[in-house]
Amino acid sequence: MTTAQDKFEIFELMHNYILSIDSHNTELFADNFTNDGVYESPWGTAEGRDAIVGTIGYWHGSGITAGKRHFVGSIQIKELSADLATVESSYWVAEAETTPGIVATGFYSDTLKKENGTWKIARRKQIVDPSFKMAQ
Repeated sequence: MTTAQDKFEIFELMHNYILSIDSHNTELFADNFTNDGVYESPWGTAEGRDAIVGTIGYWHGSGITAGKRHFVGSIQIKELSADLATVESSYWVAEAETTPGIVATGFYSDTLKKENGTWKIARRKQIVDPSFKMAQ
């Protein structure tokens, strides 16, 4: 049986994920995923904790996240059981260092699992809206 507490924890996970990007703490970011979690983005797929830490570390080191603020938008829990959930959510990224503006928008499609009693992302697929243009 699922509860309002499960839904609250899932919503909190979605927000913690976004906040962990801006913290630039790669371990905190990876804590949002199961140990065997998969993060699929337009720039590649990271499987397992070490790969996820490496991916976010690379993004921070490359400067793609510098001066940006990340936000979670609408969150919809599509399916929910005692230890498995599917969730869809939107996100946007704002420029926070220079001229304010929206840098990118997109969508996440997630499978969540309870790992040791805590909701974690088992698989995240990131879709970036077509309006995003990567700096050359």
